[in-house]
Amino acid sequence: MARDGRELLPGLHGLRAMAAMMILLFHLHAIPHLAVPAALPWIASHFGLGVHLFFALSAFSLAWANPRAASEPGPYLIKRVFRIAPLYWLMAMLILGIGAWPGLLRAAAEFAFLFNFVPGWAGGLVPAGWTVGVEMPFYLILPLLLRIRSIGGMAAAAALATLLSWGARLWLEARMPGSDYPQTALLANLFAFVLSLLAFRIFERVRGGAWAGRTAGLAAALTLGLGAGLLSPLAAPLARPGNPDLLLFGIVFAALCLWQALRPSRLLRCRAALWLGERSYSLYLFHFLLILALRPAYARITEALGQGGAAYLASLAITLPPLLVLAALGYRLVERPGMAIGRWLIARRAAGRPVAPSLAPAGIDRGRAG
Repeated sequence: MARDGRELLPGLHGLRAMAAMMILLFHLHAIPHLAVPAALPWIASHFGLGVHLFFALSAFSLAWANPRAASEPGPYLIKRVFRIAPLYWLMAMLILGIGAWPGLLRAAAEFAFLFNFVPGWAGGLVPAGWTVGVEMPFYLILPLLLRIRSIGGMAAAAALATLLSWGARLWLEARMPGSDYPQTALLANLFAFVLSLLAFRIFERVRGGAWAGRTAGLAAALTLGLGAGLLSPLAAPLARPGNPDLLLFGIVFAALCLWQALRPSRLLRCRAALWLGERSYSLYLFHFLLILALRPAYARITEALGQGGAAYLASLAITLPPLLVLAALGYRLVERPGMAIGRWLIARRAAGRPVAPSLAPAGIDRGRAG
């Protein structure tokens, strides 16, 4: 979709692919209880944080793609609704069609993206859809956050958001022991978005200037140094109520976005990564249901190969091809038409007359980040 003439940031597109693959690999372990390869223990312990990388990417890329969102939020919000809602609504209707009716109020909250505000509903009816329940309300407050133009002001907002998230997690954990809501509430995840907006303001300041290379180097050093520390046994004391380790990962992901926006790696800007990144939303929404459907096949693989890395890799090999097909179809048949409708509504709103939407296929849609 139109991005005010701003070019694609390929590193961020590639990071979308990375986040989607992290979540796929994590759920391939967690849902059918497959043992991960011994050399890759972080799949089980940390790859679920791919959702927080998605949160960071959303804030950074939307700030880049919508420079007028703070003063003219209308077109930006139309783009967001028709970029995200059609596929989610389709999945929700499928779930409602094959499951028990949850009641009119919950169904309405699901389609209005208000379910995150009710603890018992925050997981969403769509498997893994809780993140959409976090993202959609955040889209409403992003124009307000983008009114903070200075790095210092955004740093203060990021510090406040991190404290609020930590406090919300502690408060919810104390009052809802055993509940997922302390992890899925919007306020508990706000830190990841606002830290990334701080990284974006730094990117704006240094992009194209003499400090761009040095800033990218510093961001890379912070990403790799702090990330390695958090993956090491030294970080074990941080795995405590309030998840201070997760809050620090918010800094890692913000620095990673800054690094790849300034100096994208060859791996993350290759054609395969861009293709996957463009379809990462469909990859995310389809992967959970596909893994559930393939559990009998995983069980047979485990019987033949035993619990271990070989069974995990074989299970991945039978999961990826159909998932890529589903992602391609979801993107082509649902996501792209939804974006076209968004363009049509924005054009009609701007011109004050109807404009026929174009649903013609294209290559990489330059509006995925927007």
